[in-house]
Amino acid sequence: MSNQPQTKNQTESEFFNLAGTGRKGIEDMFHKMGDEIKAVSTPNISKDFDTWKIRALVEIANDDNLKGIIGTRAGIFSIYQGIAKAATMGLQIGGQFPHAYFVPMGGKAVLIPSQDGYSFMATYGPGRVLKIAPELHEVHEKDEFRIDDAARTYVHNFKPFGDRGKLVGFFTVLEYVDGRKMIPYVTMSQVEEIEQGYGNLSSPAYKKSKLDMDKKTAMKKLLKPVAKEAEGLAMMMALDDWQYAPPVEPIGPDMRDVTERVGDRLDSAAEGMQPQEQGNVHEGVQAGAASDGRQSTPRSGSSRQEEPPKPIQPEPKKEPGDLF
Repeated sequence: MSNQPQTKNQTESEFFNLAGTGRKGIEDMFHKMGDEIKAVSTPNISKDFDTWKIRALVEIANDDNLKGIIGTRAGIFSIYQGIAKAATMGLQIGGQFPHAYFVPMGGKAVLIPSQDGYSFMATYGPGRVLKIAPELHEVHEKDEFRIDDAARTYVHNFKPFGDRGKLVGFFTVLEYVDGRKMIPYVTMSQVEEIEQGYGNLSSPAYKKSKLDMDKKTAMKKLLKPVAKEAEGLAMMMALDDWQYAPPVEPIGPDMRDVTERVGDRLDSAAEGMQPQEQGNVHEGVQAGAASDGRQSTPRSGSSRQEEPPKPIQPEPKKEPGDLF
C-alpha cells in the first residue's frame, strides 16, 4: 500500500477536532493537515512546501483585515479552504509578488487572484498555453500607441518622467507556445463599465487600491481567449467569480463551462457602451490571420445564439492614434 497520505474534504466539525482559531489555529492547520495539503499541491509548491506554508502563515496572521476573521470558527475554516485551493493551483500567498491574497467577506476569508497570479497561471500553471508571461502595459492619453495588424507588432512611446495625461487603457502581448500571437487591448471605459456593472466595489480590495483592481479587471478581460485553453487560468476565473456575480440569480443552474460564463459576463458589460465606442474594441491580432491580411478575431467561447447580422455602416477612416 502506498505511503502517500490519503486526501479528503474536511467537514467543519472534523476540522475543529484538529485546529482551533486565531494564529494558533492557522499553525495547527499546517501542522496537522500539512501532509494532506501538500498531497494535492502542484510540483512548484510541494518541492518547497515548508517555505510556502510559512510565507502564507506570516501573510495571513499579520494582515490586520483578517484579525477578526481568524478569530472565528467559520473564518478560520474559510482560510483552510482557500489554502487548499491555492496549493491545488500552485499559487503563492505572500511575498513580494503574491499570486493570490485573502480578503474578508461576510465573516469569511475569500481567496482572490492577483494580476501576477493570472499571468503565472497562463504561462506556468496546469495546461499552460503561453510561451512568455504577459505583461500589462498602461496607455495614457498623451502616449503614442498604435498596432500594426500586418506585422503583429506595436509601437508605444512616451516620456517616462513627463506628463502622460490620464490613463485611457491597457494592452498586453500574448505569445502562444504554438506560435500564435495576439495584441489585445481594453479601454479604461470598458474596465469601468465591467466594474460598475459586475464588480464588488465595496470590497476591501477596491478600497485598498482601485488602480490594482483596475489592472486585475483589465488583465482578466485580456486573458479571456487564453482561458479557453489554459486549465489553471479557467480555474482561477471560477475562483474569482464572486467578484463578477450577476445582479439577478438565474432561474435554473447554469451548466455551461466556467470560461463561457465568465466570458458572457464580461461581454455583457462591454455591450452596454455607446455604439461608436463599442466599434473601437480590438480583441487582438492573431498570427493565424488569413493570407489576404484580414485580421482573425478569436471567439469569446460564448454559447449564446448570435443575432442576425446587421448591415455594416461605413465608418470614417481612423488613424492609428484613435485606438483609445
